[in-house]
Amino acid sequence: MKIIVSDTTALMILIKCNHMELLTNFVEKVYIPNEVMKELSKKNDGIQSAIEKLDFIEIKNSNLDMGEIEAISLALETGLDLIIDEKSGRKYAKSKGIEIIGLLGILKINFVKQHITYIELLYILDEFKKINFRINPNLEKDFLEDMSNLEN
Repeated sequence: MKIIVSDTTALMILIKCNHMELLTNFVEKVYIPNEVMKELSKKNDGIQSAIEKLDFIEIKNSNLDMGEIEAISLALETGLDLIIDEKSGRKYAKSKGIEIIGLLGILKINFVKQHITYIELLYILDEFKKINFRINPNLEKDFLEDMSNLEN
Protein backbone atom coordinates (compact mmCIF):
# COMPACT_ATOMS: atom_id res chain seq x y z
CA MET A 1 0.00 0.00 0.00
CA LYS A 2 1.49 3.33 -1.06
CA ILE A 3 1.03 6.14 1.45
CA ILE A 4 2.21 9.70 0.87
CA VAL A 5 2.10 12.99 2.74
CA SER A 6 0.82 16.06 0.94
CA ASP A 7 1.15 19.77 1.31
CA THR A 8 -1.61 22.17 0.34
CA THR A 9 -1.11 23.28 -3.26
CA ALA A 10 -1.27 19.97 -5.10
CA LEU A 11 -4.45 18.93 -3.29
CA MET A 12 -6.11 22.27 -4.01
CA ILE A 13 -5.32 22.06 -7.71
CA LEU A 14 -6.39 18.42 -8.05
CA ILE A 15 -9.68 19.08 -6.27
CA LYS A 16 -10.44 22.31 -8.15
CA CYS A 17 -9.76 20.60 -11.47
CA ASN A 18 -11.67 17.49 -10.39
CA HIS A 19 -8.68 15.22 -10.98
CA MET A 20 -8.18 13.41 -7.71
CA GLU A 21 -7.97 10.18 -9.70
CA LEU A 22 -4.49 11.29 -10.72
CA LEU A 23 -3.60 10.71 -7.09
CA THR A 24 -5.66 7.62 -6.45
CA ASN A 25 -4.16 5.97 -9.53
CA PHE A 26 -0.99 5.30 -7.60
CA VAL A 27 -1.67 5.87 -3.88
CA GLU A 28 -4.08 4.32 -1.46
CA LYS A 29 -3.72 6.83 1.36
CA VAL A 30 -2.73 10.49 1.63
CA TYR A 31 -1.80 11.96 5.01
CA ILE A 32 -2.13 15.69 5.51
CA PRO A 33 -0.96 17.57 8.59
CA ASN A 34 -3.41 19.67 10.58
CA GLU A 35 -1.75 22.84 9.29
CA VAL A 36 -2.46 21.78 5.71
CA MET A 37 -6.11 21.22 6.57
CA LYS A 38 -6.20 24.67 8.17
CA GLU A 39 -4.79 26.16 4.96
CA LEU A 40 -7.35 24.27 2.89
CA SER A 41 -10.11 25.56 5.18
CA LYS A 42 -9.22 29.25 4.94
CA LYS A 43 -11.18 29.93 1.78
CA ASN A 44 -14.83 29.13 1.44
CA ASP A 45 -14.32 27.41 -1.92
CA GLY A 46 -15.53 23.89 -1.12
CA ILE A 47 -12.08 22.33 -0.86
CA GLN A 48 -12.40 21.51 2.83
CA SER A 49 -15.71 19.72 2.36
CA ALA A 50 -14.33 17.87 -0.68
CA ILE A 51 -11.33 16.69 1.35
CA GLU A 52 -13.57 15.56 4.20
CA LYS A 53 -15.56 13.38 1.79
CA LEU A 54 -12.48 11.57 0.46
CA ASP A 55 -11.87 8.46 2.52
CA PHE A 56 -8.31 8.02 1.26
CA ILE A 57 -7.19 11.34 2.77
CA GLU A 58 -6.46 11.30 6.48
CA ILE A 59 -5.46 14.16 8.74
CA LYS A 60 -2.42 13.14 10.77
CA ASN A 61 -0.83 14.92 13.66
CA SER A 62 2.92 15.22 13.71
CA ASN A 63 4.76 14.42 16.91
CA LEU A 64 6.51 17.72 16.36
CA ASP A 65 5.03 21.13 16.99
CA MET A 66 5.13 23.88 14.38
CA GLY A 67 8.12 25.56 15.97
CA GLU A 68 10.13 22.35 15.83
CA ILE A 69 9.07 21.68 12.25
CA GLU A 70 10.09 25.14 11.09
CA ALA A 71 13.38 25.05 13.03
CA ILE A 72 14.26 21.65 11.54
CA SER A 73 13.26 22.86 8.08
CA LEU A 74 15.43 25.96 8.41
CA ALA A 75 18.40 23.88 9.63
CA LEU A 76 17.98 21.59 6.62
CA GLU A 77 17.72 24.52 4.21
CA THR A 78 20.75 26.33 5.62
CA GLY A 79 22.91 23.34 6.57
CA LEU A 80 23.32 24.80 10.05
CA ASP A 81 23.30 23.10 13.43
CA LEU A 82 20.10 23.14 15.48
CA ILE A 83 19.40 23.90 19.13
CA ILE A 84 16.60 21.57 20.18
CA ASP A 85 15.76 19.69 23.37
CA GLU A 86 12.45 17.94 22.69
CA LYS A 87 13.09 14.21 22.36
CA SER A 88 10.98 13.61 19.26
CA GLY A 89 12.38 16.69 17.54
CA ARG A 90 15.96 15.69 18.34
CA LYS A 91 15.38 12.18 17.03
CA TYR A 92 13.88 13.45 13.80
CA ALA A 93 16.56 16.08 13.26
CA LYS A 94 19.31 13.50 13.83
CA SER A 95 17.64 11.18 11.33
CA LYS A 96 17.96 13.97 8.76
CA GLY A 97 21.68 14.38 9.48
CA ILE A 98 21.32 17.65 11.37
CA GLU A 99 23.89 18.33 14.07
CA ILE A 100 22.00 19.18 17.24
CA ILE A 101 22.76 20.73 20.59
CA GLY A 102 20.52 21.08 23.61
CA LEU A 103 20.61 23.06 26.81
CA LEU A 104 23.05 20.62 28.39
CA GLY A 105 25.33 21.03 25.38
CA ILE A 106 25.16 24.79 25.73
CA LEU A 107 26.08 24.48 29.41
CA LYS A 108 28.95 22.14 28.52
CA ILE A 109 30.38 24.50 25.90
CA ASN A 110 30.26 27.39 28.35
CA PHE A 111 31.89 25.28 31.06
CA VAL A 112 34.63 23.93 28.79
CA LYS A 113 35.40 27.42 27.48
CA GLN A 114 35.53 28.57 31.12
CA HIS A 115 32.72 31.08 30.74
CA ILE A 116 31.08 29.50 33.79
CA THR A 117 32.39 27.53 36.75
CA TYR A 118 31.09 24.16 37.88
CA ILE A 119 29.18 25.84 40.71
CA GLU A 120 27.62 28.27 38.24
CA LEU A 121 26.73 25.34 35.98
CA LEU A 122 24.91 23.67 38.89
CA TYR A 123 23.09 26.90 39.72
CA ILE A 124 22.03 27.49 36.10
CA LEU A 125 20.86 23.88 35.70
CA ASP A 126 18.79 24.31 38.86
CA GLU A 127 17.29 27.52 37.42
CA PHE A 128 16.37 25.63 34.24
CA LYS A 129 14.61 22.93 36.25
CA LYS A 130 12.68 25.52 38.29
CA ILE A 131 11.06 26.74 35.08
CA ASN A 132 10.08 23.23 33.98
CA PHE A 133 13.15 22.05 32.10
CA ARG A 134 12.65 18.30 32.34
CA ILE A 135 15.69 16.10 32.43
CA ASN A 136 15.98 12.38 32.95
CA PRO A 137 17.64 11.83 36.37
CA ASN A 138 20.14 9.36 34.88
CA LEU A 139 21.05 11.80 32.11
CA GLU A 140 21.50 14.57 34.67
CA LYS A 141 23.70 12.35 36.84
CA ASP A 142 25.87 11.33 33.88
CA PHE A 143 26.13 14.93 32.66
CA LEU A 144 27.19 16.23 36.07
CA GLU A 145 29.73 13.42 36.43
CA ASP A 146 31.18 14.27 33.02
CA MET A 147 31.37 17.96 33.90
CA SER A 148 32.95 17.17 37.27
CA ASN A 149 35.57 15.02 35.52
CA LEU A 150 36.33 17.85 33.08
CA GLU A 151 36.85 20.20 36.01
CA ASN A 152 39.60 18.02 37.48
